Amino acid sequence: MKLRIVAYLQIALMLLMCVPAMALANTPNTTLSLSKTTASVNESVTASGTTEPNAWVPLKVVDAAKNILYFDTAKSDATGNYSIDFIVPADGAGTLTVVVGEGSNVDTQILTVTGTPPADTEAPVWTNGSLTASDVGRTTLTLSWSGASDNVGVTAYKIYQDGTLLNATLVAGTSYNITGLTAATSYTFKVEAGDAAGNCSTDGPQVTTKTEISTSGGGGGGGGGGSSSQAVTSTTGVATVEPGAGGTISLGSEATIGVPANALTGTSAMEVKVQKLTTPPVVPAGYKLAGSVYEFSVGGKNSYSFAKEVTIKLSFDPGTLSPGETPAIHYFDEARSQWVNIGGVVSGNTITVQVDHFTKFAVLVAGEQKEQTTLKDIAGHWAANNINQLVAGGVISGYPDGSFKPNNTITRAEFATVLVKAFQLTVRDGKIFADTAGHWARDYIAAAADSGVVNGYDVNTFGPDDLITREQMAVMIVKAAKLAPGAGETQFTDSGSISDWAKEAVITATENRIMKGYPDNTIQPRGSATRAEAVTVVVNSLSK
Repeated sequence: MKLRIVAYLQIALMLLMCVPAMALANTPNTTLSLSKTTASVNESVTASGTTEPNAWVPLKVVDAAKNILYFDTAKSDATGNYSIDFIVPADGAGTLTVVVGEGSNVDTQILTVTGTPPADTEAPVWTNGSLTASDVGRTTLTLSWSGASDNVGVTAYKIYQDGTLLNATLVAGTSYNITGLTAATSYTFKVEAGDAAGNCSTDGPQVTTKTEISTSGGGGGGGGGGSSSQAVTSTTGVATVEPGAGGTISLGSEATIGVPANALTGTSAMEVKVQKLTTPPVVPAGYKLAGSVYEFSVGGKNSYSFAKEVTIKLSFDPGTLSPGETPAIHYFDEARSQWVNIGGVVSGNTITVQVDHFTKFAVLVAGEQKEQTTLKDIAGHWAANNINQLVAGGVISGYPDGSFKPNNTITRAEFATVLVKAFQLTVRDGKIFADTAGHWARDYIAAAADSGVVNGYDVNTFGPDDLITREQMAVMIVKAAKLAPGAGETQFTDSGSISDWAKEAVITATENRIMKGYPDNTIQPRGSATRAEAVTVVVNSLSK
C-alpha cells in the first residue's frame, strides 16, 4: 500500500511539473500594448511589445469587416523589444483591431476610433474618359463610356443631350440607349459621373454624331446611307467613322487624327480612337519625351493599315527643348520593340505627319535625360549605375529637389508601377481592388494583376501604400521575369523566416542572382525593401 501511495505521489508530481511546460509551449511569445486605446482619425498611436530577438514583427490594423487598413513591419532589438508608430487611417471608424505577429504567435489589442470619418466632398473625375455612339440609326443610337473614377466609388451617371439632362433616374451601368431622335440630325451627348454622397463630375466626355438619313430598311446591309453620310468631328478622342465620309477625331488640343474619305477599308462604320497611355514603352537612352505617348486604334485594334494616308498632329512642350534640339514624331514598332523616327512638320507647339498605319506615337527629342544628371544623392552609392539606367529609361524617377533617396523604402503600388513600365505590360481593364479604385496607381496595379504579376492580400485588398517586403518583391519579380522555379534550397541563417508562399520565389530569385543576401548571411525576407534594392532587382531581372 505504501509503495502504491508513493507511486501515485510521483505521478502527480510529474503532472504538476509538465502542466506549466505545456502551457508555456502553447503560449505565444509576442506581446502587444498600445500607447492609447482610444484615438481619433489621423492621430498617431504607438504599438510596442516584445517578441523573439532580432525578429521582424508585422503589424496590421483591421476593421470590423476584416479589411486591412494599415500594414507595417519593424525589427525587434537584441532583447526582443519592438516599437511601431502608425496613424489612425482616415477610413477607420468604430472599433479597430491591431494585430502583431503571424500564425499562432500573435497578440491583439482593440483600438476605439472616436469621431466620424471626413465627409466625402470629392466629385468623380474622368481619367482618359471616352464616350462613343454606336448602332446609330434614324431615331436611335447607343452611348457607351469609360474612364470615370472616384475616391470612394462611382455609383451612377447622368446623360445630357444638347445640354439637357435625359435620365431622371441615373444610370448604374456604362451604356445607355437613346430613342426618339430625328433622322439626319446632329446631336451632342455628354456623360457625367456621380457618387453616393451626391458629388457629380463636371469634366465628362462628349461626342457629336448625326443620325441616319436613309429611309430604307435598316436590317443589316451596308448599302444606302454611305453617300449621304457626313464627316464626323469629335473632341473626346473617339468617334464612329463612315468609310465614305471620314472625319476628324481629337483628344482636346493634344492629339488629332484626320481621316479622309475612303481611307478606312471596307464599307462598315468603324470606331476610330486616340488615347493617352499611362504606361508607355520605355524611351531609348539618349532621347526624351516632349509630350505624352498616344495609342491610335481602329475598331479596337491598335495596329491598322489604311487605304490612303491619314494625318496625325501631336502637341509637345517647347519647354523640354534645349537650344539646337528638334522634335520629331516617332512610332513604336511592336515587332522590333523600338521607336522609329518619322519626322514631321513643326508649327508652334504642334508637329504634323502623314502615316498609313496606326500604332503608338509620340514626340521625342534626341538629348540626354535631364533627371539622370541632376540626381544629387547617388554619387558613390552601390546602386548608382542601376538607378541611372532605369531613370534614363523612364521606368522610375527622382524627386523634385533633384534627389533619388536610394535608401528610402518603396510601397507595393510604387514597385508594381516600376514593373509595369520596365516589362512594358499592357494597361487594360484589369483587377481593381476595393482599396485601389481611387488610387493614383490604380491602372498600373490593374495591369500588373491582370498579367499575373501581383496579387492582393485577398480579393478586395491590395494594400497599395503598404511598404513592400523583400519576400513580396521576390514573388513579383520572379513572376514578371517569367523565371522557371528554382530547385535548390536557401542557405541563409534566417531562411526559416521566409513565408511558405514566398520560399520558391526567394530560391528562384537568389539562384538567378536577381536578389542577394546581406553580409551577415541573412535575406531578411520580411524587411522593407529600399528604392535602391527595388531598382537593382529589376535591372538584374531584365538581363535574364
